[in-house]
Amino acid sequence: MKDEAYVCEGASNINQGSTYDSLLQAPCTSCEIQDDKSAYWSPLLYYQHPNGKFEEVPNGGMTVYYEGRGNDRNLQPFPPGFRMVSGVTGARSYNSQDLIPGSSRPKSDRVSFACLDGHPNMEQPSMVDTDCKDGLRAQVHFQSCWNGKDLYKEDNSHVEYMSGLDNGVCPPTHPVPLIHMFFEVLYSVNSVNKDGGKFVFSQGDTTGFGFHGDFLNGWKTDVLTAGIQQCAFTSTGGVGDCAPFKPSNNPKFSDICPEQPSLLNEPVHGTIDKLPGCITITSGPQDATAADMNCADSGTSNKLPLNPVSNLTAPATTLISKVASDTAAATVKPSAKAHRRSIDEAPRVAARNVPVDGEYGYDFDWPTPTGHGPPIVYGSPAPHHGHHQRNRRSRAVVNDA
Repeated sequence: MKDEAYVCEGASNINQGSTYDSLLQAPCTSCEIQDDKSAYWSPLLYYQHPNGKFEEVPNGGMTVYYEGRGNDRNLQPFPPGFRMVSGVTGARSYNSQDLIPGSSRPKSDRVSFACLDGHPNMEQPSMVDTDCKDGLRAQVHFQSCWNGKDLYKEDNSHVEYMSGLDNGVCPPTHPVPLIHMFFEVLYSVNSVNKDGGKFVFSQGDTTGFGFHGDFLNGWKTDVLTAGIQQCAFTSTGGVGDCAPFKPSNNPKFSDICPEQPSLLNEPVHGTIDKLPGCITITSGPQDATAADMNCADSGTSNKLPLNPVSNLTAPATTLISKVASDTAAATVKPSAKAHRRSIDEAPRVAARNVPVDGEYGYDFDWPTPTGHGPPIVYGSPAPHHGHHQRNRRSRAVVNDA
């Protein structure tokens, strides 16, 4: 049983046993679009001081982008019950041998880090630079190709990356193209006293190679389907400007769904004596083992007793009709995306080798006026580029991904 701690965004009732049906019953969601009760989550980051104590690094928020990408524009919505993970939790070095099908590009490129310090720094595949006055932004691309059968497989073999990671074609084994998803998570690394210790993710990773993101679909299928058809390749605004999303767009989303209590029965926030769970800190280059990140089956757990999600198979799937105008230019430019790229736009474009338009997204970041003091995690000011960000509050910390 994996015991790392996460911070979640989305449906207010997310827990280890959540299903599509249970998410739809959530009383609220921290997403701007209330018809999206999906769950999005990523690991917490800590700083281990020389005295052995772990200080929680303030989480500056998450941004989730839905992007119209790929040669096949007949993109499909995530089916009910669909779930996926991108990234390898136990990775502690760059794996140049595990390649994307039909490509010479390593899958390890899915994860990257941007040090926001006022200069156009190139993104890195690990946490090599943590002196970042505006925060360290961890990023992960998700798989956009589905086998059309399995809603979830524990080894994530039900999904695969496009040939260009965030663009290209799907392999024959995974012929169903999905809307492309991309996470950004901001960590306020300069708000902690760096006294000779080290940063470590909640699964014991000091390198960053093991950064990952999780997604559990909670969209109303008809709404997401219409949004893809009408906006994935033709919209000119943010997610709230897409016509199918407007009826459930709530500009007060940051106030209606406050942070929920932690689902762990041990300390998680502030300064703690140990990482939550049964975690062994590892720095590579060899990958961490399951034993390094799992509690032995001793009949005890650090989490509330809920049923974990297991392998699931989809019912017969009806694919949406082909999007009109395959040659139409991708022109989506969300306001959130546009004002976030002032510092590192050039490195991102060079790294991805694709235009930054053709996408729209949720901005889960908090507003951070210049000149504020040290940020406090969950709803207080946190460092960023100096531009306005949409405000929201974080969901509960959970584990067992």
